Amino acid sequence: ESSSAEYKDTIVFAANTDILTHDPQVQNDTTSEQVVRMIYNTLLKFEDDGKVVGDLAESWGVSEDGLTWTIKLKQGVKFHNGKEVTAADAKATYERALNAKGGGFRTTEIIKIFKKMEAPDKYTLKITTSVPYGPMEALLCNLSLAVMDAEVLTKHGLELGNHVEAENGTGPYKLVSWTKGDEVKLERFDDYFGGKAPTANIIVKAIPEAASRVIALENGEVDVIGGISANDLTTLESNKNIKVLKRPTISQRLFRFGCNDPIIAKTKVRQAIVHAIDRQAIIDSMFAGTVYPSTAPLAPVTWGYTNLGEIKPDIEKAKALLKEAGYPNGFETKIVTCERYSKGVQMAEVLAAQLAKVGIKAKIEVWEWSALSASWSGVKREDFDQPIFVMGSGPSMRDADGGLRGLYTTTETGVNDSNYGFYSNKKADELINAGMSVTNKEKRAKLYADAQKILYLDDPAAFWLFDMYGMCAMSDKVEGVTLSPINNITFEKAVIKK
Repeated sequence: ESSSAEYKDTIVFAANTDILTHDPQVQNDTTSEQVVRMIYNTLLKFEDDGKVVGDLAESWGVSEDGLTWTIKLKQGVKFHNGKEVTAADAKATYERALNAKGGGFRTTEIIKIFKKMEAPDKYTLKITTSVPYGPMEALLCNLSLAVMDAEVLTKHGLELGNHVEAENGTGPYKLVSWTKGDEVKLERFDDYFGGKAPTANIIVKAIPEAASRVIALENGEVDVIGGISANDLTTLESNKNIKVLKRPTISQRLFRFGCNDPIIAKTKVRQAIVHAIDRQAIIDSMFAGTVYPSTAPLAPVTWGYTNLGEIKPDIEKAKALLKEAGYPNGFETKIVTCERYSKGVQMAEVLAAQLAKVGIKAKIEVWEWSALSASWSGVKREDFDQPIFVMGSGPSMRDADGGLRGLYTTTETGVNDSNYGFYSNKKADELINAGMSVTNKEKRAKLYADAQKILYLDDPAAFWLFDMYGMCAMSDKVEGVTLSPINNITFEKAVIKK
């Protein structure tokens, strides 16, 4: 009672976008992930330092041949509707993901090594993989593998995640309302197995404009904001009534290549583009203090990262590579971008100007986020028309397997469910797939180092611009907000003083 007298019952968080779904197997953007993470739990989870601990799982282990994992679930864990979580729910969750028609989509690729799931008793799940799988513990921390209610999966199918009635998680908060394009309201789940959250309600409001989020925080309309721009960072840090959290994360910004394009398909063309870009100029002019230059296809906080160094602009080298590729006078192409990514249009404009210095004339297309996101799933090679396109990346499993396999290994289905740009390199495939099945960490690290060199330098799949700090700002009355290396802002321990 004393705490309720001291603290408010609601924290309002302003994000830069609305959530798109609360289906763990479909979510693929930061705002959706932050909300889904408060609603659902995974079998295992990362502590802040990267150590893996149990979440829904009490214990786990693998057979001597490295193929069968046995996971014992905690007993008495409840879904939001009061039903107890069982191994049958986990089994149904993963079976859904393995069947793309059932709605697994982006999750399907990352668990394709799952050969069989069994639930020999109420609290035991057995997962047999087709090959030994080195990063299994990290994978089971991935939010895409959050455990869902088998009955809800059967009842709602693909509609799960699209409306409030199709939600039944295990997390510290439950979804009670969702006004699309405006706000999501979460209410504390008092029977949460991890302990009751101190704040009763979390409201997530969509405020797309960075400046408007700052004003809303300064005026007290919201309590916490994400998506802090470089323009606003100094202002926020100088306000004595506002606290800023900042830490390196898995997140990167890049522009991928659409390798189905006949010109972009040529390695030397992609190498030329990589060397024509002045990353530091983009960082200094738009993102100062909020990002730092990329040095690999993975950020340093991701396991398996190898430092390949910053790529400095080299106009003469870029021109020479274009000449070798058969384009001494350059060529015409296009850059697809989106305003959802901070300064997405301005970045494309600067990139176009930089490419023009080597004779590449790039027109810019600005897409709506919903259309762009949809174009990265289920589109055939002949229908994909994005020679260069903006992206964010970062594996929630904090392991190179999640950051490379699927995204940059040859698509087997002919559509771009995970490998959005149809990139294909046989040697990279071999290295990345080998890294998946090797259990020795040193050997895995060497395989991933070699694969990253191919993706970053030898046969570029993209040009990586910068790695990102996770940041959020809040009223000095707020305490206990967590900001993780996977760039999730969560509130299960947060309070706000009256």
